[in-house]
Order: sequence, then structure tokens, then C-alpha cells
Amino acid sequence: QQIIKTNYSHTRIKIIMYTLNRKVFSYAKNGMRMFRSQRESFCRSNNHLGSSRSNSSSVIGTHNYSFVQQKQQQYKEQQLLFSSAATNTYEEEGEEKTSDNDNNTEFFKDDRTKFGTPSPWAVFDSWSNEVASDPLSIEDQSRLTDEAVKIPLYAEDFHKNNAFTETEILNSYDQFLKRKSSVHFGYPYNLSYDHEELHDFMRYSINNLGDPFVPSNYGVHSRQFECAVIDFFSHLFKADPKETWGYVTTCGTEGNLHGILLARECHPDGILYSSRESHYSVFKAARYYRMDAKSIPTLPMGEIDYDILEQELSNNKDRPAIINVNIGTTVKGAVDDLDRILGILKSLNIPRERYHIHCDGALFAMMLPFIDNGPELSFQKPIDSISVSGHKMLGCPMPCGIALTRKEHVKKVEQHIDYLNSVDTTIMGSRNGQSVLYLWYSLRKKSLAGIKNDVVLCMKMARYLLDELTTKLGIVCRLNDLSTTVVLERPMEDDFIKRWQLACEEDIAHVVVMPNITKSKIDLFVKELSVSIRKHGRRSKLKNSRRKTASSSPSPLEQLYDSSSWGSSGKITMPK
Repeated sequence: QQIIKTNYSHTRIKIIMYTLNRKVFSYAKNGMRMFRSQRESFCRSNNHLGSSRSNSSSVIGTHNYSFVQQKQQQYKEQQLLFSSAATNTYEEEGEEKTSDNDNNTEFFKDDRTKFGTPSPWAVFDSWSNEVASDPLSIEDQSRLTDEAVKIPLYAEDFHKNNAFTETEILNSYDQFLKRKSSVHFGYPYNLSYDHEELHDFMRYSINNLGDPFVPSNYGVHSRQFECAVIDFFSHLFKADPKETWGYVTTCGTEGNLHGILLARECHPDGILYSSRESHYSVFKAARYYRMDAKSIPTLPMGEIDYDILEQELSNNKDRPAIINVNIGTTVKGAVDDLDRILGILKSLNIPRERYHIHCDGALFAMMLPFIDNGPELSFQKPIDSISVSGHKMLGCPMPCGIALTRKEHVKKVEQHIDYLNSVDTTIMGSRNGQSVLYLWYSLRKKSLAGIKNDVVLCMKMARYLLDELTTKLGIVCRLNDLSTTVVLERPMEDDFIKRWQLACEEDIAHVVVMPNITKSKIDLFVKELSVSIRKHGRRSKLKNSRRKTASSSPSPLEQLYDSSSWGSSGKITMPK
């Protein structure tokens, strides 16, 4: 209150109040941890196996629990005080309500003028800008062994094995995750996010069982949010909402399984065509559904070989064609040319009712619409379904995705379930309603402009990484024009691969540049790779005798050497 009475500017008051609030919250959180730890120890000593309902446990940690309640109440009062005081300050001084660009505060995420900036609410990301250099302590490692995390069957097992408490184990696990997340380079997950506003909803068992558009008797759901997410993607891919159906999936793989299932139901005798560099879930679907499938060879940059595809389609014109179009392959990030594939179908006089097109856009379907002069991915074209991952470009603490298709296809699998009082149209029965909230929250906070800025940033950082690797280290690497996946020769040192969590395929590896991969991280990666090369040398091309799969085709690294027509930059030297 004394602070509010001064003539400090709104920005200064905001900084002071934010600091006070965070300290109070930190005290409350530490007090709760102490209380939980004491409660667990007491309960175990009395053979309660950590029961939080033990009558005896009420005498332990009472002071700490009261402290927690008191501080949490003070924290809420401080927030109310700030809200009231800031409003009065604006009214008294006649200031316009503007945002603060110079300090990252939790109020930042509610500032709607910040929409359209890269990851606008990710202000508490503890690993986006810094790399944890110190290794995990021996004590923390000991708490995360298989034996340490084993679930005891009886209370006496705790005393017999001198078991760690759950709080101790989870604190060590938190340290482990912080270190792993700070050097996450090989897999397409955006780790720059903060969904703190949603944490309270984890108390509820939110289940969207059944069809998202047909409410069931289960009332604890997030269907209205799911329908909003589907509506967003319908507009993104220029689909008519009245003719489009979709749902939030557990991951991109489920989206592929659903899209290919609908294709098989529409064309029971169809043949599935997909490139060899497709995600493994595509051919998994073919096995699950007992479909005939053809694995089409690829061009050096990873796109499907269009000439061979045309030949196969021509040889099998008596059967319907089910084509999986990759909007970014797993390893090279290659985007199949949808328009060229449609042109092939037209040239072969295959009518619309005789082909079905599914687009696997796990990562790049969220990027392609925001690339200037990029190819259009749209339901205005004769495509039938799209699968997108939600936890990749958008960022989410749990795997999730979106399946989008034409409503007419869903009718072929639709069944009414009395038990649900809803319609069964999805792969899963019970469906995670929490992930729906996270997707909705991300889309609301970012908006189209924010996603585009993230995409532009990733494209820029991918080009920077490519230039650094080729000009400073002279190693072989490639980058597709529509991609943020930098493909490089596989480092010789396994410890380096594991530290940076690089995804590898035979003698190549890749880095997928996401919003959490900053310039400083790239510089450190290049520096450590340079040290690793000096110590362990560079990888030679694998010969057929040393490859895991017998093949007459060149190894992936050999294809990088022999193909200078795509994605190269700077001066490349060959290993001796």
C-alpha cells in the first residue's frame, strides 16, 4: 500500500509487485513440500504407507500447513491489491493501458496486445535460453534407478529397502527433465510454452469420450473447446465447416490410423501408396487393416519418386488408389508435391471416386500455411483427410494431435453407442479432454500471426545452423526449402548423440529446429560438435556389408554426398 501511494510509474509498481508475489508463492510451495515430506515419513513410520487420510498425520506438519494456507491467501490478496491499485493508478494519472515490453511477468500472458509474437506467454521457460552444463548429481541418479522408483507392495518394504520418499524422487526427476529439455535437438517438439493458467484443471477427470459433436451423458468434458479447435483447423485448411469433421487425437500416429481407416472403408479393395521415407505409422496402419501397400522409392531430398508412383498407379488402374502424401518426411523434412500427384491422377484419367488422398502433416502442416509462396494445403483441392500433431509446432506438455476429414467419410464408421449416449467415430473410446484445453489455450494465445512468427523464426534459425555447420566445420548437411530439419552426417561419438538427443538413421542424423532452439544453443551445439570431431573424427559412408539392411541402394550419407542439388550451403569437405 505504501508503494501504491508513491509516484512510481505503473511499470515500476508492476515489477515490485511481481517480485513480491513470486517470493510469497515460492515460500508457500516450499512449505507444502516440507509438509508433504514430513507427512510421508510419519505415515510410513506408523505403517500407513503414506496415507494422507491417517488421523495421526494431522499432528505432523500442522504448522507448515497453516503457513502454506496463510501465504497462499496473502498471494491472492496481493494479486487483488495489484489489480485494484493498477486500475486506480491508470484512472488518476490518465495513462493509457499499455503493455510492458521490457519485463517478463505473469501478467504478460493476459496482455492481448502481445498476440502475434513468437510464443508470447512462454516467459517462465527455464530451459529455452540456458543449457544445463552440470551433470545430474549422483544422489539424483540414485533416486531414479529402476529399484528406487519400484512400487512397494507392503509398507514394511519401505523400511526394508530404505526407500526414498515420493517427494525426493520427484525432485530428482525434475532436475533430470530440466537437463534433458535444455539440450533437446533431434525431435520435433516445441518446448517453449507455459500453461500455468491451466494447472488447476488437472484436478478434474476431463474425458471427451465419444464423438466431439455429439455430447454423451458424461458431463466432465471439454467438447466446446474441442469443437473450437476443429473449427480453427477447418479454416486454416480452407475446409467448409459444414462438410468437415474432426477430433483431437492422442498424437499424429492416431490421426494417420484414422485417416487411413476411413480410406479403407471408402475403398475396401484399394492399394495404399506411400514413399519409403514416410512415417512408420503409415505402414503400421496397412498391417493393422490388412491392406495391400506399395512402398515407393524417394528422390534424394526425400520426396516420393513421382515417375515410379505414376508407373505403379498405371499398372494397377483396376483398383482404387489410396495415396499418403507426406507434408514433411520424418528424417529429411521433405514435402511431397500434392499438385504434381493430383496431376498424375488426372493424366491417368483416374476419376475422383476412384482415389483417396490422406495428408500426413504431423509437423509441417502447421508450418506450410505460413510460408510465403509455399504450396497450398487445402480442402479446396480433392484431398480427403489431414493429420497434424499438436505437441510439435504449437507446444504441449502431453502428446496430442488433430484429425480432419470430410464428414461424408465418417458416416461409414459411425455407430451409436447406448452406453455413451453418443456416437463412436474415433479410434479411441475415452479421449483426453486435458490436451484439448492445452491446444485451445495455445491457439487463443498465439493466433495466426503468432504461429507465423514462430515459423519464420524457425526457418531463420535452421538456415543459420546449416551455414554454421558447413562454413565452420565443413561437414555434409542439407536443408529442404520448406523445412526446418537440418540433415547432417552422423557424429561418431555416441555420448554427443545422446547428450543432444539426435535422431539418427544409419549414417545420418538430423536436428529439427523448433522455437526453443535459440542462436546461443546452436552456437554451443556447433562448438561441442567441433570438439567431438577433433577427438573422434568424422563418419565415412556405410558400405552395404556394414549396413543393417541389405540393399543395393546407396546409404543415406552417400546420397547426401552425391546430391548437391538441394539444400547445400557453404564449403563442404569430405572425411578422409
